[in-house]
Amino acid sequence: MTEFVVREASTAEIRPLRLDVLRRGMENRTVDFDGDDEDGTVHLVVVHSDGRIVATSTWLRRDTPHAPGRAAVQLRGMATDRALQSTGLGGRLLRHGMATVRADGADVVWANARDAALDFYLRHGFRVVGDGFIESVTQLPHHVVIADLAEAVSTVHP
Repeated sequence: MTEFVVREASTAEIRPLRLDVLRRGMENRTVDFDGDDEDGTVHLVVVHSDGRIVATSTWLRRDTPHAPGRAAVQLRGMATDRALQSTGLGGRLLRHGMATVRADGADVVWANARDAALDFYLRHGFRVVGDGFIESVTQLPHHVVIADLAEAVSTVHP
């Protein structure tokens, strides 16, 4: 039986999956993000029973103009192995991360979400705010999404 575990990881551990999922077919192969190595940044991964990292996310303390005065965390680099997308692992990782940052005092989580992933975020308690934009590195359409953790995590446990 295949088991999956969520745990913290280093920046080095998450780079290969970020590269495969977030930069596949792109000229820009940069997978190091601003804030990756800051104090307080948390990288969470889902690890398959064979030791492979199959999903990753990064959580950074970052304010957002969409929730002024509230303790905010930015979600970056959310990626699930292509063969395991739509199996619930991304949602499991997202819920774990949201519960973790809420327990650490965050009020809201926000992200610059690819338009192709908007339905995923909406299913997990996020809402779209503002106009869409073309992200400068990927050249893909994005929207800002935000979740109020008191509402989105009320029944979730890490």
